[in-house]
Amino acid sequence: MITRRKFLKTSLSGFALATLPVISFAQSNPDVVVIGAGAAGLSATAELIKKGKSVLCIDAMNRIGGRCYTDNSIFGVPYDMGAHWLHGYSQNQFAEYAKKFTLFNTYKDRDESYRVYDGKEKLVWPKDKPLWDLYKEIKKIKSSSKKDIPLIDLISDDIKKNKWFGTVQKIICTRDFDNYSLHDSNVNWNDPGDGNGFVTEGYGTLLAHYRKDIPVKLNTVVKEIKWDKKNIKIETNKGTITSKICIITVSTGVLNSGKIKFTPNLPKKKYEAFNGISMSPYQRVTLQLKENFYKDYGISKDTYWYKKVKNNYINKKKYPKSSNGTLKVCNSNISFFSFKGKFATDMAKEGNKASIDFILNYLRSAYGSSFDKYFIKSHVTDWIDNPYTVGAYSGAIPGKAKLRKVLKKSVKKKIFFAGEATADAYGTVHGADRSGQRVAKEVLKII
Repeated sequence: MITRRKFLKTSLSGFALATLPVISFAQSNPDVVVIGAGAAGLSATAELIKKGKSVLCIDAMNRIGGRCYTDNSIFGVPYDMGAHWLHGYSQNQFAEYAKKFTLFNTYKDRDESYRVYDGKEKLVWPKDKPLWDLYKEIKKIKSSSKKDIPLIDLISDDIKKNKWFGTVQKIICTRDFDNYSLHDSNVNWNDPGDGNGFVTEGYGTLLAHYRKDIPVKLNTVVKEIKWDKKNIKIETNKGTITSKICIITVSTGVLNSGKIKFTPNLPKKKYEAFNGISMSPYQRVTLQLKENFYKDYGISKDTYWYKKVKNNYINKKKYPKSSNGTLKVCNSNISFFSFKGKFATDMAKEGNKASIDFILNYLRSAYGSSFDKYFIKSHVTDWIDNPYTVGAYSGAIPGKAKLRKVLKKSVKKKIFFAGEATADAYGTVHGADRSGQRVAKEVLKII
């Protein structure tokens, strides 16, 4: 007999896979074609449908959600393979939506729940005070300038020599300090919400439920967009679609790769923007551990995990070989460990086995070889080599931050751009969703 809990879990898994209405290419002359069924594409499509417009949303993948997707099969629990944190929690529209349903459990992040290790020693306050003192000092430096320069340019040699410098780098930023634009973070970023949150059932599941009525044509790969005539011709692996307007919501990684050809070429500044607002390298290794691990070490849900690492700046190297973790994610028996920046790129080149081995050895260095008795299985999510994203989320190369404005501008009021890279709260799901609403309003003024 199926229990209510199992029924709800199965139902929510179905939303994550998102079985949607079948769309025929016989309806080949919509007013608008939306390319990409992530948060932005789904949002733009929803707004246009609401206003009675003819719109076709297509996606190259076999599912919706883009970089926000929950898998329930790998570990038998909700596993967010991409976006996980509900950023701007106090005013996050997805969090507000989830609160209307008993299906979802959302809650605020607890920043104070963390573990710090120096070798095998767990540092209990105030032993870890030097780490957090340096963290606060660099955070203050990070917010002190609006210039489009790398964060590393404002950091003194004395700070670079601090034994905790390597550890702090990857707590503060996904990107390496020499590839992190202060203008991008202090001018381009804007969000009214505060704090972060979680949804137990998975952010991807929540997004799929939020947009469950939006039809999408899946497995549809765009090869070329011909836009110089009255109507736009979109060449795909399923045939040609003709429309008046096209909304592009794919990542800057895809756009910069040239996977989609534009005929004629877009303005030169657009290509500069695709390149300058680059994708941040990010790789996630997820471990499923026995419940005894969390009990034996007194770890409660969503405990952040940090480890003191070698300060490579002393050896003239610009990034640490390190990883941060989130243990017992949403009170499950899975834990996330992330690689960021250049080190993430290096690990992606070495392959999944090397990434998993690094994390296992990393944890053995803190808990000893006895850690192995807790290990069940692992999985790697590599957004760097994902052909549908070519990276995790956007960040401006220092000196290129002003190109975000170029990125979001339409071309001849025929090709429009949305997605997290065009959002004020860039790098977030709710920001991407709002960018879809923005671009839909622009389009509605024309059609």
